[in-house]
Amino acid sequence: MEVTQGKILIAQPFLNDGNFKRSVILITEHNEHGTMGFVMNKRMHVRFKDVLPGFDDIHQPLFSGGPVADNQLFFIHRFADEIANGMPIGKTGWFWGGDFHDVARMLKEKKAGFTDIHFFIGYSGWEAGQLETELEKKAWLVSDADFYDLFNERYEDIWGIELKKLGSNYSVLSNFPEDPSLN
Repeated sequence: MEVTQGKILIAQPFLNDGNFKRSVILITEHNEHGTMGFVMNKRMHVRFKDVLPGFDDIHQPLFSGGPVADNQLFFIHRFADEIANGMPIGKTGWFWGGDFHDVARMLKEKKAGFTDIHFFIGYSGWEAGQLETELEKKAWLVSDADFYDLFNERYEDIWGIELKKLGSNYSVLSNFPEDPSLN
């Protein structure tokens, strides 16, 4: 399957890169200059309110979006009209980025929740041709994104859920232990 906006990358079970082990990455940009996306299933131990002052009553979790720009906040949402300047993720009805003032207002007014918007520290990025090389080496599987599964509260199960959707060969791998020596 071809990599395009709105697809996901699923880390192969044997990918041992510390940043991407058992990751599912939503692709938000893919063009001749490279690829950008966000790890959807690596929740951080801090919450939104822990890193931004003035949001004490906001309990949104933060996700580690990837190792690039890991000191910046990013977000993916489904508010085309309410958050100005969001960039569409293909034709999915979902967007990334936009006017943070709009996001802050929506959060404070309790108009955006966990299933509507996710926040990330950092992103995942590849220079032109880099991701294609990794795909040739079979580091990733490419699949259609199911935004219901990506934006549910079972984020820790996303990797296994997405592998199982690829068929019985991958379903077996979804149960493969992270450290086989402990089996």
